[in-house]
Formats: sequence, structure tokens, C-alpha cells
Amino acid sequence: MIESVSIKNLGVIEEAEVNFAGGLTAITGETGAGKTMAVTSLLLLLGAKADPSRVRMGSQVAEIEGNFLIPDNAPILERIREAGGHYDIENGYANVIIARTVPVQGRSRAYVGGRSVPTAVLKDIAQSFVTVHGQSDQIRLTGSAQQRSALDAFGGKPITDAKKLWTKTWKTYTQAVEKLEDYRRTLKNSAQRRLAYEALLAKVDEVAPYAGEEEELKNRAMEIENSTELFESFSRAVGLLAGNDMVDSPSTMTLAQATDCLRDVEKILEGTNAGHDATTLVSRLDTCIAEIDDIVSDISQRAGLIEADPEELSRIYERRQELAGLRKELGMGIPEILEAADVARAGLDELGDPESHLREYEKAVEEAQTQMNNAGKALCEARLLAGRDLSHAVNAELPSLSLPHARFIVEVKKSEPSANGMDSVDFLLATHAGAPIKPLGESASGGELSRVMLAIEVSLATRLSEDGHTFLFDEIDAGVGGSAATAIGQRLAQLAQRTQVIVVTHLAQVAVFARKQDIVEKETVNNIACTQLRTVEGDQRLEELARMLSGSVTDAAITHAAELLSQADMAIYKV
Repeated sequence: MIESVSIKNLGVIEEAEVNFAGGLTAITGETGAGKTMAVTSLLLLLGAKADPSRVRMGSQVAEIEGNFLIPDNAPILERIREAGGHYDIENGYANVIIARTVPVQGRSRAYVGGRSVPTAVLKDIAQSFVTVHGQSDQIRLTGSAQQRSALDAFGGKPITDAKKLWTKTWKTYTQAVEKLEDYRRTLKNSAQRRLAYEALLAKVDEVAPYAGEEEELKNRAMEIENSTELFESFSRAVGLLAGNDMVDSPSTMTLAQATDCLRDVEKILEGTNAGHDATTLVSRLDTCIAEIDDIVSDISQRAGLIEADPEELSRIYERRQELAGLRKELGMGIPEILEAADVARAGLDELGDPESHLREYEKAVEEAQTQMNNAGKALCEARLLAGRDLSHAVNAELPSLSLPHARFIVEVKKSEPSANGMDSVDFLLATHAGAPIKPLGESASGGELSRVMLAIEVSLATRLSEDGHTFLFDEIDAGVGGSAATAIGQRLAQLAQRTQVIVVTHLAQVAVFARKQDIVEKETVNNIACTQLRTVEGDQRLEELARMLSGSVTDAAITHAAELLSQADMAIYKV
């Protein structure tokens, strides 16, 4: 509930503080006194759009601060903590300070629990414990979308749960449809890519190159082209190392002779250090001779492989031309060609069977649609039940609002699926017996519409009321009077038995039901209008009610006001 609101430099209000109580509080005052500014201050605390033109003339900034009491187990407190706000808890209630500043120039600022927050966050938080019903809300409820929202709020948890399931299945369905449509759009491109991949692979597979082939062919061709020179060089190397007819003293013979000489030294110096060194040298020379023998064997083997094969050389030339042709045709080197071929094979694997993929996407859409239809049916049934309850509640209110023969119906019917469900919600009304049922905004006059809207608002508020919640009704009694106005006051008083209700009214028949009445007064000081808010009690309240009844304070008006107060007290006592 709202405990208090302080206002500085807002419109005609220079500085004011209003303390609210539980139950029903009425805000009254002459037309133009500043009731609108009092409501504006509350709306700003609830996240309404700030208007710099509302700042009091001569001031630079308007400041509004509200003290809200919220049950300490309310889920919204977690949201406040997440936003960085702080609060104190006492006697089972959290004391949350909400503030707004509106400068003449620049952006307005919002604060929750001492922490600056975006206006959207303030609105999200404040609307969880304050509900506003005003003349604009009456206009709002003539729209189909707003009527659906009102019914959903009235339906409570069953509709909330059904909507969550619908939202989930609707999202799954729309995503499945989007994927199917995207795949269908890409089928043509997929076919083109498939043809490109297949054409590339056909050319590559026809030539069948492999990594390093060009270098191998080049080296082999060089060997064949220089086979004679190579064979001669290998043969001479073998001769120099191992000997032949043209070499008298090969390396192996010279090394053997050197080894024999060292063995003689070894015998002569046997047992001495020098003899030991000679033994080591002999061993090293033996190793060299063995290594040369291996080299000679390898050279001989290599020379034996050299063959001047013109046919092989011709085949190598043809193969190199084939590879060159592939490079030229594709505009890439062999390594790039092989890489592109790998990409093409992977692409073909990814494309797979397009018809099979298409069937998979279509199946996903069918399954999602089935789940969505089931969720839509459940949501529709929940709305039908809530619609019947709301219809009964509103029709029960209409007779006391001087509409004894009016008939109100909440119509829920099937429609094309949308983000809101598979049905549409319409509020219908017949204003008197025999009148046709028509949409709400088309079937009633201004006064009748106000009374019907009040019946709807009270029915909604009664269902939605909870401990600690506040309802603000801003002149929803416009266009009514007499017994209908008395019924309005009585309905608001009944609602206030369970929660806090604040009503801005110009009707004494409504104000008399308030537990507390605050009057908005305007006076002119130094040619500047100034508005104050004060609580009226006792004789002062009688005088205000008398003014509201007759426009002036007379004995007859005061007597009438006293009678209204007495009747209101009796009516509240019976509740």
C-alpha cells in the first residue's frame, strides 16, 4: 500500500504531503484545484512518462517521493533487490522508497530503494503492487487486445499457466515453420552448389592428382634425361672407392695399406700407451673401410637402377601436361585443387538427400503444430471459464448501477493462431431488454459506458485484490450520479475491505464511503496559483461534502451530507 507521497514543484503544487491510510481514501476538490496534479504525482511514481511542462513555473525540477509498504514475502522484493534497491522490514512489511525527479531540461530520473533505475524497471516494479483504473482505462477496455489482457488477468493462475505453455509451443512452432521456409528457399541454391561440387570433383577425379606428384615427376624426368651422365658418375665414384680397370689405387686399398702399417706399430709398441693408441687408430680405420664398402654397395645399387627409358619419359611428359591442364582449367595449383576437392566432398555429404531433409523439417512443423494446437485448446478452455465468471460478476453489478436489464457477455471464439493464442476475446453488451448484443464500445452511451466499465473494473479489481495491493480509481464515476453514484461508492468500499483503494472523485455519493477524505485546494499568493492537500474530518468534511452536493455550503446541503454519511456508515457496517 501507499503510506505517503510528498510533492514539490509539480504543476500548481509548490509543496505538499499526503498520508494515505488503508481502506478507501477519497481525493476531492473543486474543478481546476489540482486533483489532476495529485494523480499525476502518483502516476509518475508508477513509471508514467514525465512531462517537463508539468514542472511548476519558476522551478527547475519537480520532485515526487512515495513511501510504499509491501508484504515482506512479496515476490517483487526480489526484483527490487536485483535492481540494487534497499528497504527496511518492520512488522511484516518492507518499507520501499520510490522517487522521481523531472527537470525542466534533461531526462527525468527514477529511484527505487535509493538506487537509480530505468523508468521501465520502475514501471515493472510499481505495477506489481499498484493498479490504476481511470477514464483512459475505460477507453482502453473497448479494444480487443486490452479486453483479452483484462480477462487473462481476471483468470489468474490457470490462464497464466496455459499462456506460458502456449508461448512455449507457439515459439517452437514458428521457429519450425521458419526453418522449413528457409530450407525451401535454399533448395535452389543447394542444387546449384551440388552441381558445382559434382562438376569440380568430376574434373579432379578424372585426373586424380595426389599430393607431391608434380615434384616426383619432375625429379624422375631429370633422372631419365641425364641417365648417361649419372651412370658414368656413379661408376667413377665406385672405381675411386673400390677400384676397377681404370683405377690402380682405390681408396679401400690405400686404407688397407695404412691399416697394415699401424698394426706393425701396434706390435712394436705392444704394452705401452703408444701401442694402445695405435690399436685405437686401427679400429677407426677398419670402421672407415666397412663404411666405404657400404657406400660402394649403395652406389652400385643406385647405378644399376638407372635406365634410359624414352617411353617412361614420354609418359612423364604426358602426365605433367595433364596436371598442367587441370591447373589451368581450375585456376589453382595442385595443393589448392586437392583442398577444394575435399571441401566439395564435405559439401556433398552435408547436402545429403534434400528430399529427406525436407521431410524432416515438415515433420518437425507437424509435431510442433500438434503441441501448439493442444496448448491453444487448453488456453481457450481456461479463457472460456474465466469469461463465464467475469460475465456473471459484471452482470451482478449492473442492476445496482441503474442498468437492471443490461446484459454483459465475454465472448471467446476461435481465431487464427497468433502470439496470444488461437482465440479472440470480445466484451459484448446489450444495454436493455431486447437490445442486440454488440461490442462494448458500440452499444452504450457515454454514461452507460462509464457504469459498465465501473462494473468491469470493480469485478476485475475484486478478483485481483490482495494484501498490500493498491487500486487507484481516477474519476471513473464521470457521467453518473444519483443512486448509481451511491452504488459506485459502495462497491469501492467493499473492495477496500481487503485492500487499499484511492479514488479521485467529484461526487459526494462516492466520497462519503471513504474512510479518509483529502481535499485539494487552490489559492493565489502573489499572483501565483498554489495548491495544497489537507485531510478533512468532522465539520470540515461535512462542509466539503455539502459543497460537492450543491456547489455551496448551506444548512440544507450540510444536512444532506450528514444523511449521506450516516447511510454510508450503515452500508459499510453491513458489508
